[in-house]
Amino acid sequence: MAVAIESLSGLKRKMTISVPAEEFTKEFDSRLKKMATKAKIDGFRPGKVPMNVVKQRYSFAITREVAQELIQSSLYKALNEHSLVPVASPEIEPLEMALGQDFSYHATFEVFPSFEVNELNGEKVELVSSEVEAKDVDIMINNLREKNKVWEEVARAAKKGDKLIIDFEGFVNDVPFEGGKAEGFEVIIGSGSMIPGFEDGLIGLKADKSKDLELSFPAEYGHADLAGKEARFHVTAHKVMHGVLPEVNDDFAKLFNVKEGGVDALRADIKENMTRELTRRVSAVNRESIFDKLLEINSFEIPEALIEQEIQHLKHEMYHQVFGHEHHADEKIPDFPRSLFEAKATRRVHLGLLFSEYVKKHNIEVDAARVDAMIEIFAGAYEHPGEVRNWYRSNKDRMAEIEALVMEELVADQIVLTATVDSKSQSYQEIMHPEVDAKNNQGE
Repeated sequence: MAVAIESLSGLKRKMTISVPAEEFTKEFDSRLKKMATKAKIDGFRPGKVPMNVVKQRYSFAITREVAQELIQSSLYKALNEHSLVPVASPEIEPLEMALGQDFSYHATFEVFPSFEVNELNGEKVELVSSEVEAKDVDIMINNLREKNKVWEEVARAAKKGDKLIIDFEGFVNDVPFEGGKAEGFEVIIGSGSMIPGFEDGLIGLKADKSKDLELSFPAEYGHADLAGKEARFHVTAHKVMHGVLPEVNDDFAKLFNVKEGGVDALRADIKENMTRELTRRVSAVNRESIFDKLLEINSFEIPEALIEQEIQHLKHEMYHQVFGHEHHADEKIPDFPRSLFEAKATRRVHLGLLFSEYVKKHNIEVDAARVDAMIEIFAGAYEHPGEVRNWYRSNKDRMAEIEALVMEELVADQIVLTATVDSKSQSYQEIMHPEVDAKNNQGE
């Protein structure tokens, strides 16, 4: 077997493999003889078909079978001999096949990058700290009041914050579109649950009245056949309802299973839960900052095949997040724009390769005690922590997720040892709701 390797652009390699003619012919003849013993051809008894007739009838199929098996065996051998590990399945291009001649083919693939991990060595990394303050608890209580509003029907026209019970039907070019019709639908004006303009268009509508809304679907809308298109929605309101906020008292506290201590106990419970979530979020934000800095000083070529795989994975994730469908084998993922995922996919692949090499370099292993501590943190947020512990420990996939998170923390702890740390204090809202804080700053 002869092997020639050519380096193409980036991490691409082109391997040309030639299998000796005698090896191909030997396997071909062997299969042809086996076929002759069982071939059934009109006019001949089984096992008595002349070899030239068998060859004429089955030569093409046997040639393909032999070629496929020789490709598998020779490619595996060639890759091992030359210490090459393809990122994905190689693209195979067979050359001309003819008995009596060497059998040759091209195999094109990407290889994993080879690199040395650079440590931070004094590079600056900004790490944040935060704590839950009384005003943050006040905001949370107000949010809980909003979620526990009592809705009362009113006779006036709808305004922002009201809940409406409506029927609607959507049309594109005056033709109803699939999924664009609903009856008895609840919508809160200002919730942002509908496409832009829909909820604002309901302001001023009264019960038992109808109106048409002329709107446009966002360009990035999840259904490609509707994205960017103009539509008309015919809406009929059945009820307009005003939300009444509950008083913050002992009865309100009981809504959240606080049986003793009233509002003070509720505030303490809320603060404990908020602190737990804040701690997790601060850890995640700091890990991301540490990993971003590591990526910045470790630049190397990234396999396009891995990026493509990750893009498909992200499309799959978005499909289930947006539409909430259960996973199944024949699901059809919408053709989301590639641009939505490329940067995130590239970062994930880059970090994944770097992360793996960093773990090897420092021989980092997951610590069982730290896994236990992580499970305790998660379980502590629930009323029955023992059930949550069992839920994690009874499933390998869930345990693997915990172990992966612990490994991230261990790696981040190791990386930051060589960094220069700049500490920055941020509010609860800045950490937990950065998108809201950014909007507020833009409005100032």
